[in-house]
Amino acid sequence: MHIAVIGAGLTGCITALGFADRGHRVTIFERASRLLSRASTANEGKIHLGYVYSADPSFHTAERLIDDALLFRPLVERWISAADFTASVCDPFVYAVPTTSALPLAAITGHFARVDARIRIRMEELGLTYLGQPAPEDFRPLPDFGVDGVSGFLTQERAVWPQGISKPLTRAIERHPRIEVSFTAEVDRVVEKGEKWRVGFTRADAKDDGPFDIVVNAAWADRRNIDRRSGHPSVGTWFTRYKFGVVLHHASQHLPNAIPQNITATSGPFGDCVYYPANDSLYASWYPVGMCFSTTTDQLEQPVFSPADAQDLMSRTWQGCASFAPALGTLAALATPPAADLVGDFIIAKGRSDIHDPESGLHQRSDHGPARLARGYWSIETGKYVSAPRCAMECVERSLAEF
Repeated sequence: MHIAVIGAGLTGCITALGFADRGHRVTIFERASRLLSRASTANEGKIHLGYVYSADPSFHTAERLIDDALLFRPLVERWISAADFTASVCDPFVYAVPTTSALPLAAITGHFARVDARIRIRMEELGLTYLGQPAPEDFRPLPDFGVDGVSGFLTQERAVWPQGISKPLTRAIERHPRIEVSFTAEVDRVVEKGEKWRVGFTRADAKDDGPFDIVVNAAWADRRNIDRRSGHPSVGTWFTRYKFGVVLHHASQHLPNAIPQNITATSGPFGDCVYYPANDSLYASWYPVGMCFSTTTDQLEQPVFSPADAQDLMSRTWQGCASFAPALGTLAALATPPAADLVGDFIIAKGRSDIHDPESGLHQRSDHGPARLARGYWSIETGKYVSAPRCAMECVERSLAEF
């Protein structure tokens, strides 16, 4: 068959590889000029185990993310080497719980204990490890965390360096004889023609492409708009945010002997930081600064920052993160700004309000995955970075089962 995949992020690339490895010809349509260039690399790379979703009373989010996390490495390693993957894995996260947390400390630690118990159960049932790490220890308090008004807990959760995953996957796509990529292709809609499908584009002078036996919409920010224009509007209210973080280059030079532990502050609009040893960079985000756009409509606005604004946002991000990682405060005080970049993209989930609201739907992220909109037309709601490989392969298997 000839299959179209819309979007060349982590979900789209793994979907394309999954189809191609089964002998099918795949065309990827990507609006950017290269693969894996947006949300798949503009994030902290956390392989979530559900610790941060303590505000989900159903526990369904943690249950889903634990399975996604255990499957992440075995699925990704179908196309990248074990050595490349191992080199991308970061140290475990410390969870910092400020006194201003939206949930009481007892509720958060109770949730942590429940997560650890669930991880042990699923590792045994699935016969898998978490990112190839040795048998993990349960979370434990850090009495010497060293920040007033903040309780610290060492967990088993880790991140991967996103570029360490994207670079070998890009090579796998480029070398695959059954995959072709159409860049700068902004898809407008998908149209059924007989028993096949054609892909239409926003440019007036662009001809529809196809026919395709299967079309998978794995776009990120514009996925729901493409589905709607194709006659398949989404259900419910979606809350879209644009969030950025700061990537500090040559981190060990700017923070000699002071690289902070990988930290996530919970629960509420706080932040996190993670160090990538593979290229000596450090990612930091502070939600009150980095969340610069939100809407419940489908009209998305890509922020543009002047160099002066970008430098100010970087400085304010480090200042905010200093509340749980004091070493980062020194970056904002440097006379010469260090080499750093703002990286970010849209975050999309069902809900009506932001995470400061304990009742927000953003605290429950368990209903992601592939959806069949018509015979041969599938749309993938990825949810979180950790969920991309599982969502992609579920779509491959379920869509091919129809034929």
